[in-house]
Amino acid sequence: MKIKVITLSLCMIAGLNLVNGQEKGKKFEPEKKKHEFRLSVSDGLTQSSVNVMGMGLSDAVLGTKRSDEKSSLVYGLGYRYSLNRFRLGADFGFCKTDSKLALKYSKTPDIKEREMNFMVLPTAEFIYFKRGLFELYGGASAGLSLKRHTETGLTTAGKKQAQKAELNTEFAYQINPIAFRVGNQRIGGFLELGLGHKGFLTAGISLKF
Repeated sequence: MKIKVITLSLCMIAGLNLVNGQEKGKKFEPEKKKHEFRLSVSDGLTQSSVNVMGMGLSDAVLGTKRSDEKSSLVYGLGYRYSLNRFRLGADFGFCKTDSKLALKYSKTPDIKEREMNFMVLPTAEFIYFKRGLFELYGGASAGLSLKRHTETGLTTAGKKQAQKAELNTEFAYQINPIAFRVGNQRIGGFLELGLGHKGFLTAGISLKF
């Protein structure tokens, strides 16, 4: 975790240095196209730990065991409105997590679990550096995660213990201190590095109008 914090800090320092360099060398030019739509996909590597972390205590108490924990990629749709160096908007994301649960004293999985995760993340971004087709920026998001948890019994005991579908909400966030966009005033591709509910790496297509 310390390595991640140091890496993110260095990225932010590098971005601020680029801002200073651009301020001295050339005046920042505001976006001509104010509206931007994004289609993205994120690695979702943090979803397994985010979803299952809260279940660890109950497993320890009840003596159950989880296995085959798998998370899908996080698919996203986003919108941004440009205000000079700042952009405001929101990201909408979707992913799912699957796992299997073995009841106490059972040697094989008794229940199959699935969690559908819908995220709504209001977002703010700051452009560090922009020149030609290249843009360097960073952003932060904070919002809600709406989760639907379902259980399917795989054995007789599992069918008796499987619970009904549950729907709940929790806080969700994403911090991307370093991100790149390459493209013209209409279309481009972007890559974001950070930490949060979407994962560590996000890539996608950007369309401006």
